[in-house]
Amino acid sequence: MANTTPITFAPAFPIPLVFNVQERIEQLRSYLDPNNPLYQPEPQHINIKAAITLYEDGELDGLQRVYITSGKVVTREVANNTMTWVWAEVIFVPRFQILV
Repeated sequence: MANTTPITFAPAFPIPLVFNVQERIEQLRSYLDPNNPLYQPEPQHINIKAAITLYEDGELDGLQRVYITSGKVVTREVANNTMTWVWAEVIFVPRFQILV
């Protein structure tokens, strides 16, 4: 006799991803503090300040990948080919692919 109990699967990520924008802003600000062990060099400050502004203005939510150079958002291609400092605001978000 075959087992008729339905098979159930747990989600791959049972806990929803939560991104705290205010926490990220504070973390970015800490990178501008020379007393912080993760202090970033001066040329990077313009990019970090731009990221903070983007979060504060609601243009960044932490779920997309953004590249900033010279205080401006640029494409990945531009970021890869620039000779200036680039800040990559990349937060890990799992991507799911359904194979049919």
